[in-house]
Amino acid sequence: MRNKFFILIFLLVPFFLMGCRGQRSEKPPVHINPNMDYQAKFKAQSLSLNLPEGTVAWGPRGAFYSYELRDNELKSDSVYYSGKNYSGNWVKSIPIEVTAQLLDEGQKRFNIFCASCHDKSGSGKGIVIERGFAPPPSLHDERILDAEDGYLFEVISNGVRNMSGYGKSISEEDRWAIVAYIRALQKVKSSSYSDAKKYLRTGIE
Repeated sequence: MRNKFFILIFLLVPFFLMGCRGQRSEKPPVHINPNMDYQAKFKAQSLSLNLPEGTVAWGPRGAFYSYELRDNELKSDSVYYSGKNYSGNWVKSIPIEVTAQLLDEGQKRFNIFCASCHDKSGSGKGIVIERGFAPPPSLHDERILDAEDGYLFEVISNGVRNMSGYGKSISEEDRWAIVAYIRALQKVKSSSYSDAKKYLRTGIE
């Protein structure tokens, strides 16, 4: 065992000696990872003025960025990303075009994330009531019928009262799709079956 140890030491010594030139050399040193040697430098307590291409906001406002920088550089469209206009008021209408494809996506997301509480019809009689949870309001209540689309987007994003927010689970486009689908459900409630087909796929109760 001792002999193996001395043999190992004997073999390693030349490698250590190779790292010592013993004299000055004009040859550049070997860079194992050159990316760590050549990169942008910034003075202490300063930030890069230009965001790298493809930067994605992380967290509710984007880590390491101020509110203004996040809003101005990463998510400049206040209406689309917050449901509010530049005056801070809820927008009354969805800021994207409502198409059949958007309603289809809204229906899929609604059935995945919302139906367990609100029921597929929006009645508020989802399966969670059978598990002892407080019943959510019906989406056909006058209060919700009169609510702005921007407010519904906010509730889906950040939640309200006992409802948790889905901002981290559902993209902004899909949240607006859910808002569009909720409006379609409300329209179905007060429409005939023939009119309902203009808004929803058949088979929805």
